[in-house]
Amino acid sequence: MKLLAIILCRKNSKRLKYKHHLKIGNQSLIDYSLNLLSKTNFFHNIIVSSDDRKIIKKVEKKHSDFIALNRQKKLSRDSTESYEVLINIYSWYKKKYSNVDGIFLIQPTSPFRKLSTIKKMISQFKKYKMSKSIISVRKIDDHPNWMFRVQKNKLKQFIKYKPVKMSQYLDKLYIVNGLGYLLVPKDLLKEKTTIPKNSIAHISNLHYENLDIDTKDDLEIGRAYKKYFNL
Repeated sequence: MKLLAIILCRKNSKRLKYKHHLKIGNQSLIDYSLNLLSKTNFFHNIIVSSDDRKIIKKVEKKHSDFIALNRQKKLSRDSTESYEVLINIYSWYKKKYSNVDGIFLIQPTSPFRKLSTIKKMISQFKKYKMSKSIISVRKIDDHPNWMFRVQKNKLKQFIKYKPVKMSQYLDKLYIVNGLGYLLVPKDLLKEKTTIPKNSIAHISNLHYENLDIDTKDDLEIGRAYKKYFNL
């Protein structure tokens, strides 16, 4: 089985400026992902795609066994979807090197993912004979059955005609947590999404591992987790 890991780290972020360089403890967000993957032998190659020269230089200097790719401007816009970048990289890699059985998308905004979690997702991928994508999810804390719109100061139930139930009677629902996407290339190309139909869930139950840092509040939570859990 041949797997390709791809780290996507665009320079500009609207909600949290230069977020990949922000530190939790003595490591930046990008360093958490780079250092973690440097300890693995799970992947045939590891690619870092960025339009940030500081990140590219860091990879070339400290992780020379990785492939550092300067991302094109047309793939670095606010409107650019992750799947567009992945397809571009996959097409380039297939032409220059070889085909792969799976593409593992790594986002630096999940700094506390564990090697054991990556290994479990890969094991699931093998179990389904590399024919199903594996997507990491977490159970939601706030159920949509309890959610309302406010229209002219009046509460309007978000889910129409659904009586509010006690929590023990609600369906268990999950949300993608950004921790990892192990994708079947043909599904990525055909469906043009990082969450293809018939994907298999990898359920993550660790609060700190589920953290996806996109705001200042998320960053402060990450710093608190770092101290509390001694990560």
